[in-house]
Amino acid sequence: MAVTGKMNTGDGEVASPKPSRRASEMPRHVRSDFSIKPGVELLQLSRNETAMPLEPAWMEAAARAGSAVAYPDPECTTLRRAIAETFCLDHQRIFCSAGLMECLHTLALAYLDPGDKVIIPEHAFVFFRHVAQLAGAEVKLVPERNLRVDIANIVQAVDESTKMVIFANPGNPTGTYLCKRCILALHSRLPPTTLLVIDEAYAEFVRDDRYEPLFDLTDSGNVIVLRSFSKMYGLAGYRVGWAYCPGVVVDYVRRIQVPAIVSVVAQCIATVAIRDQSPVHSFKQEMLTVRRRFIDRLARLARISPVESEANFVLLATESEIEAQNLDAFLRQRGVVLRQQTEVGLGNCLRVTIGTEEQMQFVASTILDWCRSAELTRRGRP
Repeated sequence: MAVTGKMNTGDGEVASPKPSRRASEMPRHVRSDFSIKPGVELLQLSRNETAMPLEPAWMEAAARAGSAVAYPDPECTTLRRAIAETFCLDHQRIFCSAGLMECLHTLALAYLDPGDKVIIPEHAFVFFRHVAQLAGAEVKLVPERNLRVDIANIVQAVDESTKMVIFANPGNPTGTYLCKRCILALHSRLPPTTLLVIDEAYAEFVRDDRYEPLFDLTDSGNVIVLRSFSKMYGLAGYRVGWAYCPGVVVDYVRRIQVPAIVSVVAQCIATVAIRDQSPVHSFKQEMLTVRRRFIDRLARLARISPVESEANFVLLATESEIEAQNLDAFLRQRGVVLRQQTEVGLGNCLRVTIGTEEQMQFVASTILDWCRSAELTRRGRP
């Protein structure tokens, strides 16, 4: 049945232009629900925002960013050079974007045509599916193994129509991590015409003894590595992401990307932040300690299974979807908002962002209260 657009003028509905078929078929993005009990202080741990306070020098740079009258540098030249210097990369193979969602959207429009197939792990960040569908491509979800990207399943799903493979490493919402050796094994079994896109938005949170840079894989010509300023650097509100690509990819992306999309202020503060690695390293060690303690506290509980994570969040698995909903409601009564994972096929799970030590102690104790309450209810006691 054809969809007819309607516009409400206040005096009733009138006919309006029909939306495109893609817009009609596209599911709405599930936004965070911050509704809690009235009068209770909100502890928002649903969006993987960092607990690291912004450095004063970064904010001073933003204040000095320049005139709002002038358009920003469409090439993000200074920022790209700063990124290249920090990671020993070729600045000409970097392109910057207004966050990784915009980056993914641009890549999809640059490389996907109707009829192309995109392979995505079944529990991966749902926006991967959306950008593929916006480009008219077919999405193939492949099973994971123990909440991890499964190389064998991806390779088995690849055929002559597979244009792109996308996954996050560490995964979102799982937090699980695929070592470089595994990614090399996957890449070696992909056709050179298939683009491998690896979203490393959470790479800075991986333990130092596990992380191995992937930037060199881009020399092969069909690998793109994505990074973000929204997570570790705490610049989510400024919207800055970047990608390291084969040189030819940058050319095609710039043909598609909206010009001057990264603001003057965003470019300026990101440039200072990427050159100022000391606070980032310090915060990482603090976050790793808080994450470890939080997982260990919950691992002792019978009704909760925290998944080992290499990101700034932890996936909490319960016994059922009903249990997850009950836990979510219990937490909201006390002001704690986590993220449900029904949209990625993990209805029995909640994802919690790692905050401060004090915040995570409160969340852990509240979950313990829920476990005790649920156990008493199971036994039929008030």
